[in-house]
Amino acid sequence: MNFQSVAVTVLLLLQMPLIVKAQFDFFEQMFGDGGPRSHGGRHDQYTEGSPLWYESNYESVQCKDYVCQDTLSCVKKPTDCPCVFPDSEEKCILPDKKNYICISKNGRGCSFVEKAWKGLV
Repeated sequence: MNFQSVAVTVLLLLQMPLIVKAQFDFFEQMFGDGGPRSHGGRHDQYTEGSPLWYESNYESVQCKDYVCQDTLSCVKKPTDCPCVFPDSEEKCILPDKKNYICISKNGRGCSFVEKAWKGLV
């Protein structure tokens, strides 16, 4: 081996850790590592309403009956769940008496939902 090839090899070996770190930083930025972020330029994966925020809060709700999936409210039964936007939504109990749907108060109303349930629209 001549001096030139030894020098190139040494330079490459010295730069290898920087190249590897840059590579991992790229993949971490692109795909994330699943943990919360707090440094600039990254979207915080635990912001309110995000799936990770929802999951961590759902698991921490202390409720002996039923936890509403939309609002995380603790109620006796699913049909007791409130609408997410109660000022602008109307809750319609479906004819099976086990489920509900929230619709716009400016919409067609619960009678339309009942007709749709029965296949009349």
